[in-house]
Amino acid sequence: MSEKDKSYIDPELEKFLKENKEMIERLFKEEKEMIGKFLKEEKEFFRDTFSEEWAKAKDSAEERKNKAKDTAQEMFNAFTDPEVQKHFMAMGMEFMMAVSALMKAMPFPEHIKDMADKAEAARKNASDNFSKPGAGRGGAGTKTPEKVEIKSAPKKKPSSKPKTPSEKNSD
Repeated sequence: MSEKDKSYIDPELEKFLKENKEMIERLFKEEKEMIGKFLKEEKEFFRDTFSEEWAKAKDSAEERKNKAKDTAQEMFNAFTDPEVQKHFMAMGMEFMMAVSALMKAMPFPEHIKDMADKAEAARKNASDNFSKPGAGRGGAGTKTPEKVEIKSAPKKKPSSKPKTPSEKNSD
């Protein structure tokens, strides 16, 4: 658009604008009010929608938190169930017997094997006590376990073979 086109005002349009100035101003004012009203309604709609979604998210988070607590409680209850504990105790006793048998079968010094025998006796004593009514709960059937004395292994004499460079660096 040239400068001449920009400066040109149509006389009919100019006449119309002058004659209808009040009506045009009123239309602009009404349009401005309608836009303001529309923006206010949209703002309220957004605020209401946001509040509803926030409440839903909060409820969902609370529900998930409660579900996680319930699941954790159920798991705790499962592990602390007396029937499950009985099997864990039996499993532990079996494992101790296996380790004891392994220690007896391995080429260990006699004092290690003696320690395995004492551990086996303590395990048997604990197993017998566990099976009695009131065991493990301070009942009449509980006994103080036998004290097992653990002897330290004899110290090995230092090797007379020369150290490798990597052994020297580790010192």
